[in-house]
Amino acid sequence: MESSRDTSTLEIIEPESRSGLARVWRRFFVFDPRILHHLLQLWKNRYLLYALTKRGVRARYKQSLLGVGWALLIPAAMTIVATYIFTRARLDDHIHSFPCPFPIYVLCMLTFWSFFQKAVINGSTALVTNMDLVTKVYFPREVLPISSVLMNLVDLFFAFLMFMIVAFAGTHLAPLVAQASHGGAHPGPLARVASHFTGAYLFLPHVRWLWVPVFLALLCLFTVGLVFFASAMQVYFRDVSHLIGLALSLWMFLTPVFYPLRALAGGRFTTLIIFNPVTGLLDGIQLALIARQFPWEHHVIYAAVFSVGLFLVGYSFFKHEERYFADVV
Repeated sequence: MESSRDTSTLEIIEPESRSGLARVWRRFFVFDPRILHHLLQLWKNRYLLYALTKRGVRARYKQSLLGVGWALLIPAAMTIVATYIFTRARLDDHIHSFPCPFPIYVLCMLTFWSFFQKAVINGSTALVTNMDLVTKVYFPREVLPISSVLMNLVDLFFAFLMFMIVAFAGTHLAPLVAQASHGGAHPGPLARVASHFTGAYLFLPHVRWLWVPVFLALLCLFTVGLVFFASAMQVYFRDVSHLIGLALSLWMFLTPVFYPLRALAGGRFTTLIIFNPVTGLLDGIQLALIARQFPWEHHVIYAAVFSVGLFLVGYSFFKHEERYFADVV
């Protein structure tokens, strides 16, 4: 009778996949209590952040035919198309809802919306496009999405400069051009363009313009907080970039870019637009810059608080997931 022997087997337990949706979802609500320490470390690496931002700006305009001109062409072209459609659709009854001539309002909103849109798109892929740095060199990974957002400030500067020139020249010179060609039977193209800037509104400097940098800083905080989530999720799921492109296309129509917020009649759709944080930030900019009013209305205060909160939560989530980026990317 053979004696039976116990054979021990070595069981290999596969570790839980770090790229699973369940793991990402469980960590989504984790808030890192060392957020202040991370911010101090980020400040110590500010020169690295500056170097990466400078590198990104140079790479963007290298071998580019128009260069910074793309930052001017896109909002200018969209403003011209929107003005043409607005005029051809005979929506003249709604002109009084705008705080200024229609082209000035749309150009102002498109200037800051274009910054937000490009920053989110570029920042969401910052980790994936720099995978060599992520896997081979140790540094605070958050400088990559932050630098991708900050390099769009160069485009915003030139686009904002174009807006200031158009707004000032349009409201001061256009009435003179329209008046000079008033007697002609067939007004020329310059006179037709000037007719869109005529009215009692004049674009003049005001002390409330000092609020514009504050809202720009809040817009950057909101954008960086959103990019923290998007760039981290892009490491695990490559189709996040396609979802972001679709979301931004729909998001623009939920933001008063081509229509004034105060022209809405109310209802659920208006409530959705007001609770959109970008609505409050852009509306605060136009209230201070165009309408020359005190900008801190209820929806603007909500957007400011939401922006700071999104930045802190997004930064905490990003730092909590940072340990897995090199293994997954």
